[in-house]
Amino acid sequence: MKMRNRVIASLVAVASAAVAVSTVTTVPASAYSPDPRVIQRDSALTVYCPCRFNDDIDGTYFQKDDGGVGSKVVFGNQSGYALAKVEFHPYDEVLWMYDVANDDDGLYYKVSYEGDGGRYGLYMPPGSSDIWDVKKVNLDIPEGRSVTITVYDDRGMTDWVSTIKATA
Repeated sequence: MKMRNRVIASLVAVASAAVAVSTVTTVPASAYSPDPRVIQRDSALTVYCPCRFNDDIDGTYFQKDDGGVGSKVVFGNQSGYALAKVEFHPYDEVLWMYDVANDDDGLYYKVSYEGDGGRYGLYMPPGSSDIWDVKKVNLDIPEGRSVTITVYDDRGMTDWVSTIKATA
């Protein structure tokens, strides 16, 4: 009988631990209040690159891409402390997203481009317990297309934060 109780107690402990871990590692759910503000905005005609733009996170390096316009925006709180960054790199049409505040919140990035009705859905960095969360997405957008990145503070895309323009 004692062995049976130990087995049951062990199973209950494992189940409790699993619930605790899944609760701690959920994706961001709450919205910033007030919304983050743009604390740095850089763009470059990448025909003249390579180009480097410094920021408080890790800097940005655009490679040469004829006809492209690279764009980077850093978002911060009202005190100017960096919370997130998004970059569009015309070379290979890559979207980089950073969440640098481990605060159970994050921004959502909707990417679209002109022509073909091309839409790429909604992206965000993974929500984790890491100090920084980074996500890289290869969008494979046709060369020369105007790209729009609309930034929201919620998954439902009702809390607009900013709009960023670039060229693939």
